[in-house]
Amino acid sequence: MADLTNKEIVAGFFEIYNTKDYEAIHQYFAPDYIDHGLPLQSVEAAIKILKLIHQSFPDIHVVIDELIEENNKVVFRGRFSATHLGEFVGIEPTGEKVEFEALEIFKIENQKITESWGYWPLSTIINQIRGD
Repeated sequence: MADLTNKEIVAGFFEIYNTKDYEAIHQYFAPDYIDHGLPLQSVEAAIKILKLIHQSFPDIHVVIDELIEENNKVVFRGRFSATHLGEFVGIEPTGEKVEFEALEIFKIENQKITESWGYWPLSTIINQIRGD
């Protein structure tokens, strides 16, 4: 893989949501990746979470609105859209459409994402799933 900018690394990771190419995550994440928002301590755990998201929302699509870089960190702000077609946080499939914005900060070292801190508006997602 040619040298990518930090923004290209983060953008490449988010493309996995759209393509479901789980093996590509190894290009972007360090093996000992840590997600500070979830109990994830490895790239394999991150793949497992992505697969669970795709089971709940098979048509999930991500649009990147902004990538802001400073030093070795990239801030992502983007929009997600999907249809709730599989169980999600204990809620059986409803067929409801969801749309939400999310924020995430990624730390990048040696061309790999090593850590992240994210905000997904879980209450907004659940309210949309329930049709509230």
